[in-house]
Amino acid sequence: MMHERFAADLQTLAGRGRLRALRGQSGIDFTSNDYLGLAESAELQAAAAEALARGVPIGSGGSRLLRGNHPEHEVLEGVRFRK
Repeated sequence: MMHERFAADLQTLAGRGRLRALRGQSGIDFTSNDYLGLAESAELQAAAAEALARGVPIGSGGSRLLRGNHPEHEVLEGVRFRK
């Protein structure tokens, strides 16, 4: 059966000391996009919810040159561009 093949693979990995297991988070995270820990920030979550309620696009949509500009971007930067 298919699961027997995987069981054998897992045993092989364990025998080589290469079997991995999920663990709880610990230490400082320098390996993800959230290395500053902002995903857990209550202040940032509240600000995002408030921005969404106002219709402000949030997220990592990429460059404003590709995804479009928004007046909120300019307010945040303290700059107004001429159209």
